Amino acid sequence: MRFRRALDRGNVTEALSAASELQFIALAEALELILLLADREPEKYERAAVRWHRRFAQEVPHVELRESLAVIALLAAIPANRLAAAALAELLSRRRSCERIAEALVRWSRKK
Repeated sequence: MRFRRALDRGNVTEALSAASELQFIALAEALELILLLADREPEKYERAAVRWHRRFAQEVPHVELRESLAVIALLAAIPANRLAAAALAELLSRRRSCERIAEALVRWSRKK
């Protein structure tokens, strides 16, 4: 899959192009894309993070207000501090439906 290859290579232009051709992107892969934006095109990160958070709140069952607020606060901190990604991974790892998201966050937080 072109989108997956672009993510794995860290090619943000190709990833965005491939994403635009897909009918659906899983929440974990969408997060990988916004983490790539945080690294390569930070000016696009904030808007993408807000969109991802909206999807998170809608698609993950039983998200309560405090959890939603913690997620958005950690997303906001990610571009300046990779430890925020590790903290978000810890928070989301408690949810079985978010294991792949947590794994992506851990991988990204350990880069550079």
